[in-house]
Amino acid sequence: MGKVKEQSVAYSAKKKSSAQSILAKPKQATLKMLRNLRDDVTYEDIMYELYVMQKIENGMKQIMQGKTIPHDEVKKRLKKWLK
Repeated sequence: MGKVKEQSVAYSAKKKSSAQSILAKPKQATLKMLRNLRDDVTYEDIMYELYVMQKIENGMKQIMQGKTIPHDEVKKRLKKWLK
């Protein structure tokens, strides 16, 4: 799959204030992403961008639901792996 050289950003936590306004509606986010891509983009590039957008949205939802692990806990868990 070819890499997309231009970055497209459909979600920006810095621009929005409320938690619900961070997540754009899928159609709106997709249209914004498509407008930001080069004209010679491939289907694979578009699918990759949609995949990344979906993963970001899922992560944002988990953060809003409090499904996170504190930094100290992460360090503790990774300590045995990072020797």
